[in-house]
Amino acid sequence: MRFLFVFTLMLVLRSLCSAEAPVPLDPVTGMKMTGDWEIVRNHCIICHSPKTFLQQRGTESNWADTLVWMQKHGGLWKLEPAIEKSIITYLAANYGPGDKFRRAPISLSLMPANPYGTEARQEAEAKKKAGLIPTAPPAGK
Repeated sequence: MRFLFVFTLMLVLRSLCSAEAPVPLDPVTGMKMTGDWEIVRNHCIICHSPKTFLQQRGTESNWADTLVWMQKHGGLWKLEPAIEKSIITYLAANYGPGDKFRRAPISLSLMPANPYGTEARQEAEAKKKAGLIPTAPPAGK
């Protein structure tokens, strides 16, 4: 019995010692104050609230795609490669996939037929597949 108590106590102490210290949060933004957090803060909260990205999760690829999208559609200026890499690395390390990460999209081949497809839409899609509806605008327009 004593051995079991000592063994349990050792396990508890080991888990307490190996636990990572919590990362402090910036009181203004709520961002984890680690790594290049100030670079991310200075570039990201100019346009939107930090809640916009603090509630998201993504891999480096997801965050890189998000930056490209913001540069193309959201008015984000072109970043220096080192700054862009710092932002992506920080976000992936601190707001990367976890237990609550959204699942991957379901493949279209596994999706059921659209129950809202009308006869007209189905006819148009069939004509597109048959090549009867042009997919590009006429030349010169």
